[in-house]
Amino acid sequence: MCRVITYNIHSGVGRDNRQDYKRIGQFLAASGADIVLLQEMDTRPSHRDTAKDINDICADNVFRLVPSPAIREAHGWYGNAILTRFDIRAQETLDVSQANRQPRNVQIVELQTEKGPFCVVNTHKGLKKYERHAQVSMIHEYLSNRLSKTKMPLLLAGDFNEWQFFSRAFSALNRLLVQHKVGPTFPSQFPVFSLDRMWTTSDIHVKKCKKIKNGQTKKYSDHLPIMADLILPE
Repeated sequence: MCRVITYNIHSGVGRDNRQDYKRIGQFLAASGADIVLLQEMDTRPSHRDTAKDINDICADNVFRLVPSPAIREAHGWYGNAILTRFDIRAQETLDVSQANRQPRNVQIVELQTEKGPFCVVNTHKGLKKYERHAQVSMIHEYLSNRLSKTKMPLLLAGDFNEWQFFSRAFSALNRLLVQHKVGPTFPSQFPVFSLDRMWTTSDIHVKKCKKIKNGQTKKYSDHLPIMADLILPE
């Protein structure tokens, strides 16, 4: 079994206004996750040490971090990242930034699991409707091409920022992949909007997929994490 979590960590700043990657890293390690898809990883503040930030989120080398910066500044970077216990086979970044909007990307990482290669796709979509729809279209085109050429099992997850209750933004993705709905994840204390989502290819058996709502997750970020237990094909 492979346990995956997707989590918008809000730059490590909790609802108590405390910035603390260490407590998030320890929570993720204790959860038994093998792979974690992070959004809003932020090492830019100059009063913090980037190496310590990464060590803390990795829970003192429980995980290896694969960065995917959308913004680079003098001291550090901001964007997506993947934490993993597995070896990394390959990685790439798809730029889905839209004009005059905050830079956004899609992080694609191939991992070597006990069952074989596994592709995880991590993303954080924009705040404007037109921006999100363009980005979802770009990722659908990328995944369609990839899956037509490579039969590797694949998971797509992240913060899609789609707050509309009756949105059709994911119709094409839902024909390509299997969506695993968990309900509202934002804001973490009283979730109303289903911003965080997860899809898999049909060859993956999903034993369990749920949002994690407890005293820690209601405090550590403004989003709740989603956790899935997967059985990958041989």
